[in-house]
Amino acid sequence: MLSKSFEQFKFKDFVNEAIIDLKFKNPTKIQERVFSPVLKRKNVVAKSETGSGKSHSFLLPIFSKINLEVNKVQAIIMAPTRELSRQLYEMANHIAEFSEKEFKVGLFIGGQDLQRDKEKVINTPHILIGTPTRILELDKASSLNIKEVETIVVDECDMMIDLGFIEDIDKIAKRSSETSQFLVFSATIPTQMSHFLKKYVKNPQYIEVDNANKGKITYSLIHIKSSSRLEKLLDITKVINPYLAIIFANKKTEVEEVSSYLSSNGLNVGIIHGDLTPRERKQMQKRIANLDFTYIVASDLMSRGIDIEGVSHIINYNIPNDLDFFIHRAGRTARAGLDGDCITIFDNKDEEKLQQLESRGIKFDHVDIKNNEFIEIKDRNKRKNREKVIADHNLTEKLKSKVKSSNKVKPGYKKKHKYKMDKLKQKERRKFAKRQNRANRAK
Repeated sequence: MLSKSFEQFKFKDFVNEAIIDLKFKNPTKIQERVFSPVLKRKNVVAKSETGSGKSHSFLLPIFSKINLEVNKVQAIIMAPTRELSRQLYEMANHIAEFSEKEFKVGLFIGGQDLQRDKEKVINTPHILIGTPTRILELDKASSLNIKEVETIVVDECDMMIDLGFIEDIDKIAKRSSETSQFLVFSATIPTQMSHFLKKYVKNPQYIEVDNANKGKITYSLIHIKSSSRLEKLLDITKVINPYLAIIFANKKTEVEEVSSYLSSNGLNVGIIHGDLTPRERKQMQKRIANLDFTYIVASDLMSRGIDIEGVSHIINYNIPNDLDFFIHRAGRTARAGLDGDCITIFDNKDEEKLQQLESRGIKFDHVDIKNNEFIEIKDRNKRKNREKVIADHNLTEKLKSKVKSSNKVKPGYKKKHKYKMDKLKQKERRKFAKRQNRANRAK
Protein backbone atom coordinates (compact mmCIF):
# COMPACT_ATOMS: atom_id res chain seq x y z
CA MET A 1 0.00 0.00 0.00
CA LEU A 2 1.24 3.48 -0.94
CA SER A 3 1.97 5.71 2.05
CA LYS A 4 0.23 9.08 2.46
CA SER A 5 3.61 10.81 2.22
CA PHE A 6 3.85 9.60 -1.42
CA GLU A 7 0.13 10.03 -2.19
CA GLN A 8 0.37 13.82 -1.83
CA PHE A 9 2.45 14.08 -5.05
CA LYS A 10 -0.33 12.53 -7.19
CA PHE A 11 1.97 10.46 -9.40
CA LYS A 12 0.43 8.36 -12.17
CA ASP A 13 -0.96 5.00 -11.02
CA PHE A 14 1.80 2.91 -12.63
CA VAL A 15 4.47 5.09 -10.94
CA ASN A 16 2.79 4.50 -7.58
CA GLU A 17 2.81 0.74 -8.29
CA ALA A 18 6.56 0.96 -8.95
CA ILE A 19 7.06 2.82 -5.63
CA ILE A 20 5.21 0.04 -3.77
CA ASP A 21 7.33 -2.60 -5.53
CA LEU A 22 10.50 -0.67 -4.61
CA LYS A 23 9.31 -0.90 -0.98
CA PHE A 24 9.72 2.86 -0.47
CA LYS A 25 7.85 3.69 2.74
CA ASN A 26 8.47 7.45 2.85
CA PRO A 27 10.27 9.88 0.53
CA THR A 28 13.88 10.69 1.47
CA LYS A 29 14.80 14.31 2.24
CA ILE A 30 15.94 15.02 -1.33
CA GLN A 31 12.86 13.35 -2.84
CA GLU A 32 10.49 15.30 -0.60
CA ARG A 33 11.98 18.58 -1.82
CA VAL A 34 12.55 17.72 -5.50
CA PHE A 35 9.30 15.95 -6.49
CA SER A 36 7.02 19.05 -6.53
CA PRO A 37 9.27 21.48 -8.48
CA VAL A 38 9.99 18.78 -11.10
CA LEU A 39 6.27 18.10 -11.54
CA LYS A 40 5.66 21.86 -11.80
CA ARG A 41 8.30 22.09 -14.57
CA LYS A 42 10.61 24.35 -12.53
CA ASN A 43 14.38 24.34 -13.00
CA VAL A 44 16.17 22.66 -10.10
CA VAL A 45 19.76 22.70 -8.84
CA ALA A 46 20.10 20.10 -6.09
CA LYS A 47 23.16 19.47 -3.97
CA SER A 48 23.02 16.00 -2.46
CA GLU A 49 25.27 13.01 -1.84
CA THR A 50 24.94 9.76 -3.74
CA GLY A 51 22.91 7.31 -1.68
CA SER A 52 20.34 9.91 -0.64
CA GLY A 53 17.65 8.68 -3.05
CA LYS A 54 18.64 11.30 -5.61
CA SER A 55 18.06 9.21 -8.76
CA HIS A 56 14.44 8.41 -7.93
CA SER A 57 13.88 12.04 -6.92
CA PHE A 58 13.94 12.95 -10.63
CA LEU A 59 12.99 9.60 -12.24
CA LEU A 60 9.61 9.22 -10.51
CA PRO A 61 8.22 12.70 -11.38
CA ILE A 62 9.66 12.56 -14.93
CA PHE A 63 7.81 9.27 -15.55
CA SER A 64 4.65 10.89 -14.24
CA LYS A 65 5.05 13.82 -16.68
CA ILE A 66 5.70 11.82 -19.87
CA ASN A 67 2.86 11.83 -22.41
CA LEU A 68 2.83 8.36 -24.01
CA GLU A 69 0.56 9.60 -26.82
CA VAL A 70 3.37 11.84 -28.10
CA ASN A 71 6.01 9.93 -30.09
CA LYS A 72 9.19 11.90 -29.35
CA VAL A 73 12.09 12.04 -26.88
CA GLN A 74 10.63 14.02 -23.99
CA ALA A 75 13.43 13.68 -21.43
CA ILE A 76 17.21 13.31 -21.63
CA ILE A 77 19.12 12.10 -18.57
CA MET A 78 22.91 12.52 -18.75
CA ALA A 79 25.42 10.73 -16.53
CA PRO A 80 29.24 11.07 -16.59
CA THR A 81 30.10 7.37 -16.97
CA ARG A 82 28.76 4.30 -18.75
CA GLU A 83 28.28 2.54 -15.42
CA LEU A 84 26.17 5.36 -13.99
CA SER A 85 24.16 5.55 -17.23
CA ARG A 86 23.44 1.81 -17.07
CA GLN A 87 22.46 2.08 -13.44
CA LEU A 88 19.95 4.85 -14.24
CA TYR A 89 18.71 2.87 -17.27
CA GLU A 90 18.00 -0.18 -15.09
CA MET A 91 16.16 1.98 -12.52
CA ALA A 92 14.10 3.60 -15.30
CA ASN A 93 13.26 0.26 -16.91
CA HIS A 94 12.03 -1.06 -13.58
CA ILE A 95 9.53 1.83 -13.34
CA ALA A 96 8.55 1.47 -17.03
CA GLU A 97 7.58 -2.20 -16.49
CA PHE A 98 4.50 -1.10 -14.52
CA SER A 99 3.05 0.95 -17.39
CA GLU A 100 0.20 -0.78 -19.27
CA LYS A 101 1.05 1.20 -22.41
CA GLU A 102 4.49 0.73 -23.93
CA PHE A 103 6.98 3.03 -22.24
CA LYS A 104 10.25 3.23 -24.17
CA VAL A 105 13.55 3.96 -22.44
CA GLY A 106 16.80 4.07 -24.46
CA LEU A 107 20.43 3.75 -23.35
CA PHE A 108 23.07 5.55 -25.47
CA ILE A 109 26.68 5.45 -24.31
CA GLY A 110 30.19 5.50 -25.75
CA GLY A 111 31.82 2.23 -26.74
CA GLN A 112 28.70 1.16 -28.67
CA ASP A 113 28.24 1.22 -32.45
CA LEU A 114 27.11 4.76 -33.41
CA GLN A 115 25.17 3.58 -36.49
CA ARG A 116 23.20 1.13 -34.39
CA ASP A 117 22.44 3.89 -31.87
CA LYS A 118 21.17 6.11 -34.71
CA GLU A 119 18.75 3.35 -35.69
CA LYS A 120 17.67 2.89 -32.07
CA VAL A 121 16.79 6.61 -31.76
CA ILE A 122 14.49 6.29 -34.81
CA ASN A 123 12.42 3.96 -32.60
CA THR A 124 11.93 7.09 -30.46
CA PRO A 125 12.39 6.38 -26.77
CA HIS A 126 10.30 8.58 -24.47
CA ILE A 127 13.27 8.86 -22.10
CA LEU A 128 16.85 8.83 -23.39
CA ILE A 129 19.64 8.03 -20.92
CA GLY A 130 23.33 8.28 -21.77
CA THR A 131 26.69 10.00 -21.72
CA PRO A 132 26.98 13.60 -23.02
CA THR A 133 29.32 12.87 -25.94
CA ARG A 134 27.10 10.15 -27.43
CA ILE A 135 23.95 12.30 -27.01
CA LEU A 136 25.69 15.19 -28.79
CA GLU A 137 26.82 12.85 -31.60
CA LEU A 138 23.23 11.72 -32.15
CA ASP A 139 22.01 15.31 -32.33
CA LYS A 140 24.76 16.29 -34.78
CA ALA A 141 23.79 13.30 -36.95
CA SER A 142 20.17 14.61 -36.95
CA SER A 143 19.00 11.36 -35.35
CA LEU A 144 17.92 13.25 -32.24
CA ASN A 145 16.40 16.72 -31.95
CA ILE A 146 17.44 18.15 -28.58
CA LYS A 147 15.32 21.28 -29.23
CA GLU A 148 12.15 19.18 -28.81
CA VAL A 149 13.20 17.75 -25.45
CA GLU A 150 11.17 19.08 -22.52
CA THR A 151 13.36 17.98 -19.58
CA ILE A 152 17.17 17.69 -19.44
CA VAL A 153 18.84 16.12 -16.40
CA VAL A 154 22.54 16.59 -15.65
CA ASP A 155 23.42 14.01 -13.00
CA GLU A 156 26.69 14.13 -10.99
CA CYS A 157 27.51 17.52 -12.54
CA ASP A 158 30.73 18.03 -10.57
CA MET A 159 32.01 14.70 -11.88
CA MET A 160 31.06 15.80 -15.43
CA ILE A 161 33.45 18.72 -14.93
CA ASP A 162 36.20 16.48 -13.49
CA LEU A 163 35.97 14.17 -16.53
CA GLY A 164 35.96 17.03 -19.04
CA PHE A 165 32.33 16.77 -20.23
CA ILE A 166 31.29 20.34 -19.44
CA GLU A 167 32.01 21.47 -23.03
CA ASP A 168 29.68 18.78 -24.44
CA ILE A 169 27.00 19.69 -21.89
CA ASP A 170 27.40 23.34 -22.88
CA LYS A 171 26.79 22.43 -26.55
CA ILE A 172 23.76 20.31 -25.63
CA ALA A 173 22.32 23.19 -23.58
CA LYS A 174 22.83 25.56 -26.55
CA ARG A 175 20.84 23.18 -28.78
CA SER A 176 17.97 22.92 -26.27
CA SER A 177 14.79 25.00 -26.32
CA GLU A 178 14.47 28.12 -24.17
CA THR A 179 11.53 26.43 -22.47
CA SER A 180 13.46 23.22 -21.61
CA GLN A 181 13.44 22.30 -17.94
CA PHE A 182 16.93 21.73 -16.47
CA LEU A 183 17.47 19.49 -13.46
CA VAL A 184 21.07 19.57 -12.20
CA PHE A 185 22.29 17.27 -9.43
CA SER A 186 25.72 17.46 -7.83
CA ALA A 187 27.59 16.59 -4.63
CA THR A 188 29.45 19.95 -4.78
CA ILE A 189 29.02 23.19 -6.74
CA PRO A 190 32.41 24.01 -8.34
CA THR A 191 33.14 27.37 -10.03
CA GLN A 192 32.84 26.00 -13.60
CA MET A 193 29.42 24.67 -12.74
CA SER A 194 28.30 28.10 -11.48
CA HIS A 195 29.12 29.58 -14.92
CA PHE A 196 27.04 26.88 -16.64
CA LEU A 197 24.09 27.43 -14.30
CA LYS A 198 24.06 31.21 -14.82
CA LYS A 199 24.18 30.72 -18.58
CA TYR A 200 21.44 28.11 -19.08
CA VAL A 201 19.43 27.42 -15.92
CA LYS A 202 17.01 30.30 -15.47
CA ASN A 203 15.56 31.04 -12.02
CA PRO A 204 16.37 27.63 -10.56
CA GLN A 205 15.10 26.38 -7.26
CA TYR A 206 18.21 25.61 -5.18
CA ILE A 207 17.89 22.58 -2.93
CA GLU A 208 20.56 21.34 -0.53
CA VAL A 209 20.18 18.40 1.84
CA ASP A 210 22.49 16.41 4.03
CA ASN A 211 22.21 12.64 3.97
CA ALA A 212 20.30 11.92 7.16
CA ASN A 213 20.09 8.24 6.24
CA LYS A 214 23.83 7.80 6.51
CA GLY A 215 25.31 5.55 9.16
CA LYS A 216 28.49 6.18 11.11
CA ILE A 217 31.83 5.66 9.39
CA THR A 218 34.77 4.55 11.55
CA TYR A 219 38.06 5.75 10.04
CA SER A 220 41.14 3.66 10.87
CA LEU A 221 44.78 4.25 9.99
CA ILE A 222 47.32 1.45 9.76
CA HIS A 223 51.03 2.09 9.11
CA ILE A 224 52.97 -0.08 6.66
CA LYS A 225 55.95 -0.35 9.01
CA SER A 226 58.32 -3.04 7.69
CA SER A 227 55.72 -4.69 5.42
CA SER A 228 54.95 -3.98 1.79
CA ARG A 229 51.53 -2.45 1.01
CA LEU A 230 50.38 -5.75 -0.45
CA GLU A 231 51.41 -7.70 2.66
CA LYS A 232 49.70 -5.18 4.93
CA LEU A 233 46.55 -5.37 2.81
CA LEU A 234 46.51 -9.17 3.07
CA ASP A 235 46.96 -8.88 6.86
CA ILE A 236 43.89 -6.61 6.99
CA THR A 237 41.77 -9.12 5.05
CA LYS A 238 42.64 -11.75 7.69
CA VAL A 239 41.24 -9.51 10.43
CA ILE A 240 37.99 -8.20 8.92
CA ASN A 241 34.94 -10.24 7.98
CA PRO A 242 33.17 -8.04 5.41
CA TYR A 243 29.76 -8.49 3.84
CA LEU A 244 31.28 -6.69 0.85
CA ALA A 245 34.53 -4.69 0.79
CA ILE A 246 35.82 -2.28 -1.85
CA ILE A 247 39.61 -1.83 -2.06
CA PHE A 248 40.55 1.45 -3.76
CA ALA A 249 43.89 2.00 -5.50
CA ASN A 250 45.10 5.16 -7.25
CA LYS A 251 46.32 3.59 -10.51
CA LYS A 252 44.86 1.01 -12.89
CA THR A 253 48.15 -0.93 -12.74
CA GLU A 254 47.81 -1.07 -8.94
CA VAL A 255 44.23 -2.32 -9.27
CA GLU A 256 45.48 -5.22 -11.43
CA GLU A 257 48.42 -5.88 -9.11
CA VAL A 258 46.25 -5.93 -5.95
CA SER A 259 43.61 -8.13 -7.59
CA SER A 260 46.20 -10.63 -8.81
CA TYR A 261 47.96 -10.75 -5.40
CA LEU A 262 44.75 -11.28 -3.40
CA SER A 263 43.45 -13.90 -5.85
CA SER A 264 46.74 -15.81 -5.60
CA ASN A 265 46.20 -15.83 -1.82
CA GLY A 266 42.80 -17.47 -2.17
CA LEU A 267 40.47 -14.47 -1.92
CA ASN A 268 37.34 -14.06 -4.03
CA VAL A 269 38.03 -10.79 -5.89
CA GLY A 270 36.20 -8.71 -8.52
CA ILE A 271 37.82 -5.86 -10.41
CA ILE A 272 36.60 -2.64 -12.03
CA HIS A 273 38.53 0.20 -13.70
CA GLY A 274 38.45 2.38 -16.81
CA ASP A 275 40.35 -0.02 -19.11
CA LEU A 276 37.74 -2.80 -19.00
CA THR A 277 35.75 -3.14 -22.22
CA PRO A 278 32.03 -2.19 -22.07
CA ARG A 279 31.14 -5.90 -22.14
CA GLU A 280 33.60 -6.75 -19.34
CA ARG A 281 32.31 -3.89 -17.20
CA LYS A 282 28.70 -4.91 -17.75
CA GLN A 283 29.45 -8.53 -16.79
CA MET A 284 31.46 -7.43 -13.75
CA GLN A 285 28.68 -5.16 -12.50
CA LYS A 286 26.16 -7.96 -12.90
CA ARG A 287 28.38 -10.30 -10.86
CA ILE A 288 28.91 -7.60 -8.20
CA ALA A 289 25.11 -7.13 -7.96
CA ASN A 290 24.74 -10.92 -7.56
CA LEU A 291 27.25 -10.84 -4.65
CA ASP A 292 29.67 -13.16 -6.44
CA PHE A 293 32.58 -11.41 -4.68
CA THR A 294 33.57 -10.56 -1.12
CA TYR A 295 36.19 -8.05 -2.30
CA ILE A 296 36.11 -5.61 -5.23
CA VAL A 297 39.33 -3.86 -6.25
CA ALA A 298 38.55 -0.57 -7.95
CA SER A 299 39.94 2.67 -9.30
CA ASP A 300 38.28 5.98 -8.37
CA LEU A 301 35.83 5.54 -11.25
CA MET A 302 33.74 3.55 -8.79
CA SER A 303 33.94 6.05 -5.93
CA ARG A 304 31.60 8.47 -7.68
CA GLY A 305 27.95 7.67 -8.10
CA ILE A 306 27.87 3.89 -8.59
CA ASP A 307 25.52 2.57 -5.95
CA ILE A 308 26.29 -0.91 -4.58
CA GLU A 309 24.23 -2.20 -1.69
CA GLY A 310 25.77 -3.72 1.41
CA VAL A 311 29.33 -2.32 1.30
CA SER A 312 30.52 -2.86 4.87
CA HIS A 313 34.20 -1.96 4.42
CA ILE A 314 36.30 0.45 2.37
CA ILE A 315 40.06 -0.17 2.26
CA ASN A 316 42.32 2.54 0.86
CA TYR A 317 45.36 0.75 -0.55
CA ASN A 318 46.78 4.26 -0.88
CA ILE A 319 45.50 7.82 -0.36
CA PRO A 320 44.35 9.63 -3.53
CA ASN A 321 46.09 12.86 -4.54
CA ASP A 322 42.70 14.55 -4.92
CA LEU A 323 41.40 14.27 -1.36
CA ASP A 324 37.79 14.75 -2.51
CA PHE A 325 38.07 11.20 -3.81
CA PHE A 326 38.93 10.01 -0.28
CA ILE A 327 35.56 11.37 0.85
CA HIS A 328 33.77 9.80 -2.13
CA ARG A 329 35.46 6.45 -1.49
CA ALA A 330 34.39 6.44 2.16
CA GLY A 331 30.87 7.37 1.05
CA ARG A 332 30.40 3.95 -0.57
CA THR A 333 29.84 2.49 2.91
CA ALA A 334 27.57 3.40 5.88
CA ARG A 335 24.47 3.67 3.72
CA ALA A 336 20.78 2.95 4.33
CA GLY A 337 21.35 3.68 8.01
CA LEU A 338 24.04 0.99 8.41
CA ASP A 339 27.48 1.73 9.89
CA GLY A 340 30.69 1.14 7.94
CA ASP A 341 34.48 0.99 8.24
CA CYS A 342 37.06 2.90 6.20
CA ILE A 343 40.59 1.52 6.67
CA THR A 344 43.56 3.41 5.22
CA ILE A 345 47.08 2.05 4.72
CA PHE A 346 49.67 4.84 5.06
CA ASP A 347 53.35 5.60 5.39
CA ASN A 348 55.30 8.67 6.56
CA LYS A 349 55.11 10.30 3.13
CA ASP A 350 51.32 10.57 3.53
CA GLU A 351 51.54 12.88 6.54
CA GLU A 352 50.57 16.08 4.70
CA LYS A 353 47.48 14.41 3.15
CA LEU A 354 46.44 13.02 6.53
CA GLN A 355 46.72 16.44 8.15
CA GLN A 356 44.54 17.92 5.40
CA LEU A 357 41.92 15.18 5.91
CA GLU A 358 41.98 15.82 9.66
CA SER A 359 41.48 19.53 9.00
CA ARG A 360 38.28 18.52 7.14
CA GLY A 361 36.96 16.98 10.34
CA ILE A 362 37.93 13.32 9.83
CA LYS A 363 39.00 11.69 13.08
CA PHE A 364 41.25 8.67 12.63
CA ASP A 365 41.69 5.73 14.99
CA HIS A 366 45.28 4.48 14.94
CA VAL A 367 45.52 0.69 14.83
CA ASP A 368 47.97 -2.12 14.26
CA ILE A 369 47.54 -5.89 13.80
CA LYS A 370 48.53 -8.42 16.41
CA ASN A 371 47.48 -12.10 16.47
CA ASN A 372 45.04 -11.46 13.60
CA GLU A 373 43.27 -8.71 15.54
CA PHE A 374 43.24 -4.92 15.39
CA ILE A 375 44.79 -3.30 18.46
CA GLU A 376 44.67 0.39 19.28
CA ILE A 377 47.99 2.19 19.29
CA LYS A 378 49.06 5.72 20.21
CA ASP A 379 48.02 8.55 17.92
CA ARG A 380 50.87 9.41 15.54
CA ASN A 381 50.37 13.11 16.42
CA LYS A 382 50.96 12.40 20.13
CA ARG A 383 54.25 10.73 19.26
CA LYS A 384 55.23 13.73 17.19
CA ASN A 385 54.31 16.17 19.97
CA ARG A 386 56.37 14.15 22.48
CA GLU A 387 59.36 14.22 20.12
CA LYS A 388 58.96 17.99 19.78
CA VAL A 389 58.82 18.53 23.58
CA ILE A 390 61.99 16.44 24.06
CA ALA A 391 63.69 18.27 21.19
CA ASP A 392 62.69 21.67 22.64
CA HIS A 393 63.99 20.72 26.10
CA ASN A 394 67.32 19.50 24.66
CA LEU A 395 67.50 22.62 22.53
CA THR A 396 67.03 24.95 25.54
CA GLU A 397 69.76 23.20 27.54
CA LYS A 398 72.08 23.32 24.55
CA LEU A 399 71.46 27.01 23.96
CA LYS A 400 71.99 27.97 27.61
CA SER A 401 75.55 26.74 27.32
CA LYS A 402 76.05 28.73 24.10
CA VAL A 403 74.78 32.07 25.45
CA LYS A 404 77.29 33.40 27.97
CA SER A 405 75.78 35.06 31.01
CA SER A 406 77.62 37.82 32.81
CA ASN A 407 77.99 38.31 36.58
CA LYS A 408 77.69 42.05 36.03
CA VAL A 409 74.14 42.90 35.07
CA LYS A 410 74.05 45.74 32.56
CA PRO A 411 70.98 47.78 31.49
CA GLY A 412 68.87 45.81 28.94
CA TYR A 413 70.69 42.57 29.78
CA LYS A 414 67.55 40.37 30.03
CA LYS A 415 66.19 41.69 26.76
CA LYS A 416 69.47 41.08 24.91
CA HIS A 417 69.85 37.62 26.47
CA LYS A 418 66.30 36.64 25.39
CA TYR A 419 66.94 38.00 21.86
CA LYS A 420 70.08 35.84 21.51
CA MET A 421 68.25 32.77 22.84
CA ASP A 422 65.35 33.28 20.41
CA LYS A 423 67.67 33.67 17.42
CA LEU A 424 69.61 30.53 18.29
CA LYS A 425 66.39 28.58 18.93
CA GLN A 426 65.11 29.62 15.51
CA LYS A 427 68.34 28.45 13.87
CA GLU A 428 68.35 25.11 15.72
CA ARG A 429 64.66 24.48 14.92
CA ARG A 430 65.36 24.94 11.21
CA LYS A 431 68.17 22.41 11.47
CA PHE A 432 65.89 20.00 13.38
CA ALA A 433 63.12 20.35 10.73
CA LYS A 434 65.60 19.64 7.92
CA ARG A 435 66.84 16.51 9.71
CA GLN A 436 63.26 15.30 10.18
CA ASN A 437 62.45 15.84 6.48
CA ARG A 438 65.57 13.97 5.42
CA ALA A 439 64.69 11.11 7.78
CA ASN A 440 61.10 10.93 6.44
CA ARG A 441 62.30 10.84 2.83
CA ALA A 442 64.73 8.07 3.68
CA LYS A 443 61.96 5.86 5.13
